[in-house]
Amino acid sequence: MRRNIRMFQFNFNVEGSDNKENTESQNETVKPEKKWLKALCHTVTDRHLHALSEENMVEEITIGQTVLRYLSMSSALGRLQKMEALTDILPLVTDNTDLVPAVYEGGLKIWECTWDLLEYMESSCNDLKGCRVLELGCGAGLPAIYAMLHGAHITLQDYNEEVINYVAIPNVLLNSTDISVLEDGNPETFGETIQDVTSKSCYYSGDWGELDKLFASKTEIDHKFDFILTSETIYNQECHEKLLTLMTNNLKQNGKILLAAKTYYFGVGGGILQFCDLIKKKGNLNIKTVYTHEEGVKREIIELTFKAK
Repeated sequence: MRRNIRMFQFNFNVEGSDNKENTESQNETVKPEKKWLKALCHTVTDRHLHALSEENMVEEITIGQTVLRYLSMSSALGRLQKMEALTDILPLVTDNTDLVPAVYEGGLKIWECTWDLLEYMESSCNDLKGCRVLELGCGAGLPAIYAMLHGAHITLQDYNEEVINYVAIPNVLLNSTDISVLEDGNPETFGETIQDVTSKSCYYSGDWGELDKLFASKTEIDHKFDFILTSETIYNQECHEKLLTLMTNNLKQNGKILLAAKTYYFGVGGGILQFCDLIKKKGNLNIKTVYTHEEGVKREIIELTFKAK
């Protein structure tokens, strides 16, 4: 049974199309360029475990025969409120703001295409053991965690580091260990848990363009991914190019990208149609629609693979 399914909506003012005459006018005010956050790598620490040992509300959902546990967003918000001095996004979240481009990108909600992606993975991703899986714009990270529970090594990324530290990492921990054994705060137990989680997961925050540069600096012979997952991340056309570049630069030659999204995000301008236009323009990926939801606002999942050389 699904729980906490949230409809995708935007509570911010969308900038209208520029009028050519106004743009050319000397009186036109030039809007400041957005400053995207730099990419950061995050590690699992004692503080993540101590936070889980406190009173939290944990949700569960069963996908096929796989049980996923995840921290309720009210619990994550409560932790953020305790750490108010360390975050700039709290006022936005408490005001029920879904998105502010380049400031807060909606990671503290589970959007409905996440459930589509999980159901598709359950029916079609039958052999994830040993795979390297990257989830971009992960939020709660449920698709990646599903892959981890089926034997994959996962890398999770979200724009805001608060989402990584207060949602993604706690959710991986919830699905990796029995939290009740941590209540006594035994340092040895904490150390074993951190070592186990670190061996099968990595975490990043920040802008996709900056993350691509960070990945390019890696010295491993093959740091690329068998699967790249992303859900509800193409609402902003301004970010399409860097998202596609990041994915194609870091996908194995025989790998797959699974992208779940609305066909069109009304009032914002992004969506499957616009993103596919960019893919076709680049010309190096095959596009296959593998899932369609027709009720209400149309939702799709597309599978992207490299064209044969």
